This record gives sequence, structure tokens and C-alpha cells, in this order.
Amino acid sequence: MHPGKVAIIGGGIAGTAFAQRYRQLGGQVSIHERGGPQHHPGMGFILLANGFEALSSVGRRSAVEKLSYPLTDCTIRDHRGNTLLDEKLEWAHGITRSAFLEALSRGLPESWIRHGQAFSHFESNPNGRVRRAIFENGEQVEADLFLGCDGANSRVRGEIFPTAKLSGSRVIELVSEIESDLLVARTRKRFMKFRHEEGGLALGLVPASRRKLIWYLQFDAEKYSTPEADPGRLESFTRLLTQGWPGPVLQLIQATDFRRTRICHTGALEPLNAYFRENVALLGDAAHAMHSFTSQGVNTAIEDAVLLAETLANSHSSTSRHALTSYSEARKAAIRPLLKLGNTLQDEFLAPPTVDQRIPLATTA
Repeated sequence: MHPGKVAIIGGGIAGTAFAQRYRQLGGQVSIHERGGPQHHPGMGFILLANGFEALSSVGRRSAVEKLSYPLTDCTIRDHRGNTLLDEKLEWAHGITRSAFLEALSRGLPESWIRHGQAFSHFESNPNGRVRRAIFENGEQVEADLFLGCDGANSRVRGEIFPTAKLSGSRVIELVSEIESDLLVARTRKRFMKFRHEEGGLALGLVPASRRKLIWYLQFDAEKYSTPEADPGRLESFTRLLTQGWPGPVLQLIQATDFRRTRICHTGALEPLNAYFRENVALLGDAAHAMHSFTSQGVNTAIEDAVLLAETLANSHSSTSRHALTSYSEARKAAIRPLLKLGNTLQDEFLAPPTVDQRIPLATTA
């Protein structure tokens, strides 16, 4: 039994994955996305084994694999070029966000998706159940169930859990991408990371296709002042922090258009007691934003979407509260160790690297 009309706020990965799986199970949704049809913020990410397994349930695994780039090894070096770790990876692929969303959304009815709808607030009944969502353009939608899939700075979460907090941004990232089949080929399908021997500074390289390479510079905001979001200042900052680093880093910077480089403030959400309240549920970063060191944000978002869609479709409750409780408890249990590991990985990043390096990704059982 389906819970009636479902409105998804946020047309990113969690919302799109839910819509796909729910559609397969016979349900219908409306998706309310603040950006335009080609609005895909974010550069890209690493898909891991649990993400691929969830994509199989959504029926989009093959489509995503065709647009992604396999990462067979992980190599970590210090800023002088000395190897600290060199290990094999299993089921890790780099992919751009735009390519991923293209593959994930394929086949969804266009009539389900409404662009240019930035969420403003909810209107609720006296009993606390939400009856409609109001958007900044004045439009509104009534539904039986609302899903907050609007990211780490979720406005939906702010409405139902106003005291929820993201941790401060101790680690800042500059993220960019380049197009160079030569530099991609030179990575030899490796996820690479260069770490400064004093800790708190690293540069990572993720091949995302045969031509595209995503890179990010992570730095401790207590050691280094965050630059202004100006292309010239971002380039000068990057060159200064990586001066004297190995050749691949210099080649990367030289190939970068810093007009397309972004400043990203990382952080983790303090654990919530539940991932829903009344008839509003949270998925992905809206429910459990975690440190980027885990590379699990996207993967767990797809898992959230699959479980919630299947739980709702199999629910015998017209209110679906039992289904939401089941979803929330199961996902909290799965996310808890990842949040803890994210904190550990951040602490390790801030400290000088040791000889006992670990792959800077969080895997699930």
C-alpha cells in the first residue's frame, strides 16, 4: 500500500534515486527542485561497493558504470613524492555529478519534475502533520508525505528539527576539475592523494572519466586562511600551498581553469534522534551529513532512497508511520559507524601522516 501523494523536496541524488525505485514499485511522486534542468552543483565523487549495490536495486547500475571511471588502486604519497600507501581498491569508480544524475534520472516522467522551486516553509495542521509545502516563488504543494532531500544545509530539516546543527568547518576544500586525457591516463586508474608531512594539508586526484579529472585541496582552516572566491586568489593560494610538490601536482594546477574552482566548507551533522517527524522524512545529507573523508555521502543517500521506497511500498499502514520508523532505525544503525569513522579520518588528516596509512575511504560491511 502506498502512502498517497509523495512530494520530494530536492531533485539531487537522494530524491532522484527514491523516485526511480518508487516508480518501479508502482508509486508516483512530484519532485521540487530549486535549480534549473541543467543545475548540477558539485564536481563529482567516488562510488563505492554499497552504492553500486543500491544502484542495482534502482535499476541504474549499468547506466552509471558506462559513464564512470574504474579506480583500481589507491596511492598516498607525502608532499615530497615518497609513497606512504599503495593498495588495491574494490568496486570504486570516479564519476562527475552531472554524468551521474544524467544516468540516474533517465526514464523518469518529465511531468514529475518541477524546477525553480526553492523551499520556503511548511504549513501544518493543528495535530502537527504537514499539509503543504510553500516555495519562495509562492507556489505550494499538498501531499500526504514529504521527503527532505535538499542536502547538508537542508531547509526541510531546519523546519522539523530547528535545533539540529552542523559541526564547524575545521577542514576546507578547494574543488575543481580539468579535462586532460593525458593526465587521466597518467593516473593509471588510481585514486591518488598527496599529504604534507606536517598534517592538515593534502591534495587528492580522482579520475572521473577518460578525459575528466577531479581534484581537491584540503586544508586546516586553523592553519591556513581561506582565500576569497576569486580565480586569481584561488590559484595563488593553491600554488603557494603546493610549492615544491611532485610534478603531477604542478601539471594539475597548470591545467586548471580557476574560474571553475569552488570553495567547499566541510562538516558533519550532529546525529539526529530520528530521520523523520510526523509525515516528513529526511534522506541523504539532509538526514546524516558526514565528513567528506568517508566518500559515503552519495553512496548512503542511494541506500536511504532504496530502503525508504521499498519500506513504504510494502507498508500496510495508511499513515506510513510504522514504515518511517522502520526506515529511520535501520538507517541510523547503518550510519552511526560511518559518522564515527569520519571523525577519526578527519583527526588523522589533521595530524602528521604515519607509516600506518589507511585508505581514506569508509567502507560498509
